[in-house]
Amino acid sequence: MREKTLEKDALDQYLAGGRNEAAVITIVTNGKSAMPAFGRRLGEDDTQNVAAYVIATSENGWDN
Repeated sequence: MREKTLEKDALDQYLAGGRNEAAVITIVTNGKSAMPAFGRRLGEDDTQNVAAYVIATSENGWDN
């Protein structure tokens, strides 16, 4: 299995439509490759919060 990363450049390449909250919501909801779907486990607000966190943290760096 290839290594996946949530770094800014990797998200730009990995997400359909580029690095944005809508693309992250699609992946969180439906899954992709090794990423399982969480659409039945997370509510709309939780999914939105995950997407916002991923985008913000990719901007600021995961080590901060």
